Amino acid sequence: MTTEKPSTPEDEYFVREDAERIRKLHKEEQARLQQSEKEALRRQHAGRCSNCGALMVPERVAGATILHCPACGGAFLDRTSWEFIHAHAEPHSVMGAVLNWFKSANKP
Repeated sequence: MTTEKPSTPEDEYFVREDAERIRKLHKEEQARLQQSEKEALRRQHAGRCSNCGALMVPERVAGATILHCPACGGAFLDRTSWEFIHAHAEPHSVMGAVLNWFKSANKP
């Protein structure tokens, strides 16, 4: 690309068009890279413990599926399991206390 200024309005028009096309292509390439990075991270972290990175093991507990980490003992509930436990938890149990805390912490 030359650094000299275009001499005619027609030349200026084509320089602006080329610059805009290059900006658009660069923006599209950046979007593709971000999407591929997100996909790679999702594949890399899928089914892994957020605490220690070990593979999670699904376990069926009281009618809900919980992902359990055998390395650190952590657990993960998806929305369906959370709602199932929420619907079946006794108010004075530990899970009931956790649910009450969660409700109070997330009030708008």
